[in-house]
Amino acid sequence: MNNKSIQSWALFIPELKSLLCSKEYAVLKKMLREIHPVDMAEGWFNFAADEKLILFKLLDTRRAVEVFEDLDFSDQYFLLENSEEQSATDVLHEMTTDEKAKLFKKLSPRIKKKFFSLLKKEDASRVQEVMDYPDGSAGKVMHARFITLQPDTTAKQSLEHIQKIARLHRAEALHAFYITDKDNILLGGITLRKLVGSPPDIKVSEIMTPVAVIKIDPYASQEEAARMFSKYDISIAPVVDSRNHLIGVIVVDDIIDIINREATEDITKMAGTGPEDLTTGSVTKVIRLRMPWLFATWIGGLITSSIISFFEPTMSRILAIAAFIPVIAGMGGNVGTQSSTIVVRGLATGEIDIRQVWKMVYRELRVGVFLGFLYGLMLGTIANIIHSGRFTLKFGFVIGLGIFTSMSIAATLGALLPMVFKRLNIDPAVATAPFVSTATDIISIFTYLAFAAMLF
Repeated sequence: MNNKSIQSWALFIPELKSLLCSKEYAVLKKMLREIHPVDMAEGWFNFAADEKLILFKLLDTRRAVEVFEDLDFSDQYFLLENSEEQSATDVLHEMTTDEKAKLFKKLSPRIKKKFFSLLKKEDASRVQEVMDYPDGSAGKVMHARFITLQPDTTAKQSLEHIQKIARLHRAEALHAFYITDKDNILLGGITLRKLVGSPPDIKVSEIMTPVAVIKIDPYASQEEAARMFSKYDISIAPVVDSRNHLIGVIVVDDIIDIINREATEDITKMAGTGPEDLTTGSVTKVIRLRMPWLFATWIGGLITSSIISFFEPTMSRILAIAAFIPVIAGMGGNVGTQSSTIVVRGLATGEIDIRQVWKMVYRELRVGVFLGFLYGLMLGTIANIIHSGRFTLKFGFVIGLGIFTSMSIAATLGALLPMVFKRLNIDPAVATAPFVSTATDIISIFTYLAFAAMLF
């Protein structure tokens, strides 16, 4: 057996179960300190409801929060509802602002009001502010709990300030800090390494790095924020309002989550489904997600069938023509999918600009023409060899011309359609795949059979 396939949580679950059964809580508490919170959260489903409450109670507050933030919403709600009020308050207080906002958004108004009352007024205000930002915006993932420094403080005073705040609160990004004036206007940034390595009496304003370009608007899309992190190779970025007030920070952990989520969304959308389809979606919900795009393909299939029926007299004269329909349609579909995938991904990451439409279309057309010529030559030759005793070279020419046309048109459509959808404010990841495959099948089969009808 490959040990790498064993989940980390599977190694400690039996022992935890045994300690719970024997009620050895002191030993259990000690063991919980040695288990990574992520592993604990992944193995959480193995425990019964009463066991979950005991384990959660035995975790120290900070570790409990780290486990809690990685749990499914149903488990989070269960723990909050069934824990003592003080315990729930401590957990909510230590959670990051964006995680609290995500949690409260899923709660019913009545339950939300109940747990909102457990927060301090200032904390509740920050959470509500994050909740008010549009879905998919940078403001939704920013952290409102962070440490700022003043420009006139010394390096020593700043380090003492950082230690004091870090002991009292769970602040994000303790490797880099931002400097603001008395009005909370962003002035610059400094890393912990630079702060520690500087003379104790030097002022922060003398050693900070001015923040000019690398700032994020809270209403910018999360994809834009991710592109900025990638472009400048940074691990933290400030979020500022229109007047340059520092209102939050985004750290690279959030960006990794965004990239993973966006990649999953794009892949599932291109398959005509959604992220929920992977694991959690109900049968009814999955059917609703898939049906519209399958319907588009179904309509395309009916049109293709009609085309084949229209050219039935041609195929009845030369049945061998029909034998090559699958390979011609299939190769066109593959080339179209390749082109559309490249363009859709490029549009999503910002590597391809909508203004480059004709450049991309021309490039993919050349690719399609070359591949179509190559495979057309090979398929035409094979067709003539197979049917050498029955047809002239004209037969192989029709087959080769069919696949050449199919692949050339498919590559062009694959590059063009995502750009068109983008221009029409339709998500290319959602609409491209079914339309490219359907349009390619229709055009490929029609042109192929039309050539056959003209030449035979």
